[in-house]
Amino acid sequence: MIAFAAQVTTRVRLIVSAPNTFSIDNIPFRINRFLTDVVLQWRTIRERPAAGLMHAFVFWGFVAFAGYTSVEFLYGLGIADLTRTSWFDAYRRLLVPFASAVLAGIVYLLIRRAIVRPVGLGSRVSIESVVIALFIATLMVTFLLALRLDEATPAGRVNWWTHMLVILAFMALIPASKHFHLVLSPITVFLKSPELGNLPNLDFEKEQVGLETVKDLGSKMRLDAFTCVECGRCQVNCPAWGAGKELNPKAIILQTQHALLSGQGAAKLGEVYSEKVLWQCTTCGACENQCPVGIEHLPILIGSRRGLVSNGDAPAYLGAMYNNLERRSNIWGLGYDQRARFVQAAGLETFDPAKHDVLVWLGCAGSFDADFQKSLRSLFAILRAKSVRFGVLAKERCNGDPAKRTGNEYMYQELANGNIEDLKAAGVKKIVTSCPHCVKTIGADYAKFGYQVEILHSSVFVEALLRASTVARGASEGGAADVVTYHDPCYLGQVEILHSSVFVEALLRASTVARGASEGGAADVVTYHDPCYLGRYGGTVDEPRALLARFGAEIREPVRNRDNPYCCGAGGGLLFADKEEEPGSRISDVRFKQLQATGAGTVVTACPFCSIMLKGAQASAGADTQFVDLMTFVDGRLQKATA
Repeated sequence: MIAFAAQVTTRVRLIVSAPNTFSIDNIPFRINRFLTDVVLQWRTIRERPAAGLMHAFVFWGFVAFAGYTSVEFLYGLGIADLTRTSWFDAYRRLLVPFASAVLAGIVYLLIRRAIVRPVGLGSRVSIESVVIALFIATLMVTFLLALRLDEATPAGRVNWWTHMLVILAFMALIPASKHFHLVLSPITVFLKSPELGNLPNLDFEKEQVGLETVKDLGSKMRLDAFTCVECGRCQVNCPAWGAGKELNPKAIILQTQHALLSGQGAAKLGEVYSEKVLWQCTTCGACENQCPVGIEHLPILIGSRRGLVSNGDAPAYLGAMYNNLERRSNIWGLGYDQRARFVQAAGLETFDPAKHDVLVWLGCAGSFDADFQKSLRSLFAILRAKSVRFGVLAKERCNGDPAKRTGNEYMYQELANGNIEDLKAAGVKKIVTSCPHCVKTIGADYAKFGYQVEILHSSVFVEALLRASTVARGASEGGAADVVTYHDPCYLGQVEILHSSVFVEALLRASTVARGASEGGAADVVTYHDPCYLGRYGGTVDEPRALLARFGAEIREPVRNRDNPYCCGAGGGLLFADKEEEPGSRISDVRFKQLQATGAGTVVTACPFCSIMLKGAQASAGADTQFVDLMTFVDGRLQKATA
C-alpha cells in the first residue's frame, strides 16, 4: 500500500506541477466518448476485434471486481465484515461470468504478448507484463476456488491469503507498469480534446514559444505519458514508421515518461526525442486517432517543433518555404499576378455578399498550381450548371497550415489574422474549397481566434447539390410530391417470396446504377485515396464515394481507407523536403503501392497535395496508373450525361 501510494504521489506531483493544459469544454461530447471508448471499449475492439474483446473482458472485470476487493480488504483489516451479508453473496455469484471472461482474456493476451508477439508490442518480451498477467490469472482462479472452499479450512485460508497478497503485490507494481492505464485511461479519455490534433494558439504577450525542455510539457501531456498501454497501435498506424523511418509515436510517449521520472526537467526535447525524428511527422493524426486510451501525440510533436523554430533550428527546406510565406504569402513564392490571370481566365467574379451565396477559396494550390487549377475549373463548371452564385476573394493569403504544422506559430498567426480580416470585410458566410487543409485550418483553427464560418469541402457541397437536384428532378418527373403514410402488412417479409415492392425497388435501383454507368460511359473501376485532413480530421468519407457511385463507378478500397487512411507524405511541411535524403522508403511510394494493389486503373484524389505526392510516386514507379481529381471526375460524367 505504501509503495502504491508513493509511486502514485510522484506521478501526481509531476502532473500538478506542470503548466495546466487540461480542458473540459464540450461536456456532452466528452461524456459520449467516455461511454463509447471507456465503458463500451469501442475503440479498443474496433481495430483489433479479437485482442480488443479480450482486453475489454479484463477491463470490465477490473471494474466489476472493485467492490469485491474493497469488501475483502475491509474484512481483512478488521474494519467491517460485509462478507456474510446476503447482498454480497449475490454479488459474488454475479462475478462468476466476469471472472471466467477475465481469465480467458488474460490467457489470450499473455499468449499473444509472450508467444505471438505482434510487431507493435516490441521485439522483446516484457517480463513485467508476463508477471502481471499471471497475477491477474491467479486472482481469478483464487476467486473461483473461494466459492467452493470453506474459508475456515487450511485450504480456504491459504486461498484467501494468496488472493489478498497478490492484490497487494499488484498494487505495488501497477503504478510503474503499463497496467496503470487501468486507473488513468478513463481520466485521459475524458480529458482528451474533442478536436483531433488540437493546437492552442501561443500567446506571444506571455512570451510563449512552444516546448523547449521537459519542464515545458503540459499537464495533459504528462498524464498521457503515464497512461500509455504500450499496445503499439500508434506505431503500426504511423506512415513514417511504416515507411521505415525512425519516428515511432509510442517511443515518443515512453521517452517522455522516462524523462519525467528520471528528473530530466532541464533536458531539451530535441535531445530527448532527437530533432531528426520530430521533423519526420506528417501530422496525419493516425497515432492520436488510433490510441485507445486518449493519448494526444501531436501537441507534443508540433509543440516541440515550435520550440525548435523559435530557436532557429528548423530544417533548411522549411526556411525557404517560410521565406515564400513572408515575402509572397504563399508556399510557392509566386507573384499574385499569376493568380489574377487564372481568376480572369476562369471568368471568376470577386465575392459580393449581395450577389453571391458562396465564396470559393482557391488556396495556394488553386491559385498557382496549373494542374490543380484544372480541378477547380471542373468545380466552377458544376457550380454554374447548378446555378450556384459564387465568387472569390480579390486576393488570398495562404491559410497558414504549413506554418502551423511545422511550428512557425508567429508566421501562422500573421497569415490567419490577415485572412480573418479579409473574410470579415467581404461578408463571407459560407466557403467551399477543394483543399482539406484549408477546411481544417479555416474551420477549426481560425475558431481559436473567435472567427466562425461555415466551410465545406467541395465533395460535401457538390454531393449535397447533386442529391438535392436528383430529388427535385424526381418530384418534377412524377408531378407534385405526394404526402402519404404507409401501412406495413404483418406478413410482409415472413415468407420466401418477393413482394412486388421488393422486386420493383431492386429493379429501379439496378436501373439507376445502369443509367449512371451509361451516362458516364462504361462503369469505371477506381480506387479512392482518402486525404488525412478530409477523412481522418474531417470525417468526410461517405460523400466522395457517393459521388463516384452516382455515376456507376466500381470502387475498390485500398488497405487503409475512410477515417484511417495511409498518408500521402505531404503534411507537416514534408511536401517541401528533399525526398532523396529521407531514411527508409518514401511515404508516397508506400501509399502508391497500396493503391496499385487494388487493381484499379484509376486513382481518384480529393486534395491537391495528395495529388502532387502520389503522382510523384507514380512517375518514380513508371506506372501507367491514371490520376483524376474528384471534381474533374464528376464534371466529366455530368457533361457526358447532358450531351
